[in-house]
Amino acid sequence: MMAHELPEGSVTVLFTDVEGSTDLRTGRGDEAAQEIIHAHFDLVRRQVEQHSGHEVKTIGDSFMVAFASARRAVACAVAVQRAFAQRNETAEEPIRVRIGLHTGEAVKEAEDFYGKHVILASRIAAQAQGGEILVSSLLKELTESAGDIAFGERREVELKGLKGKQRVFEVEWEQA
Repeated sequence: MMAHELPEGSVTVLFTDVEGSTDLRTGRGDEAAQEIIHAHFDLVRRQVEQHSGHEVKTIGDSFMVAFASARRAVACAVAVQRAFAQRNETAEEPIRVRIGLHTGEAVKEAEDFYGKHVILASRIAAQAQGGEILVSSLLKELTESAGDIAFGERREVELKGLKGKQRVFEVEWEQA
């Protein structure tokens, strides 16, 4: 975890999740799977640090990270996916990561965040496929004006525990 204080007020929350980690554990065994999870942790932590993010916690094979800047959060997510794509070119066991992001007023308590906006970010990550970055419509609106982030088509998704459909957008991160 980063030594400085977590942001307050409106924060952008990023969740990562390793696709197929349960299959990885049952197919390769706990020891081999744990090595792969540690490789995931190392790679994500490097990108979080480089993009001024704050590691809030890990949950199993997942990260929760907070950013004071929505743009930096998206840049970090893109850097994470690009780093995994590069790693996977030569890796014996590729790692595919799902990433979801949302911005909102989160409840900060000690060194953690809670509330609806954190849940939204987590549920958006759960909708992503390995190698994909999904963001809320609000996060897209906050970051699209500069024109430096490419977004895919809008998707209407149901998020577990939340009423109605939510609009999410894929960040097109692959280099041309």
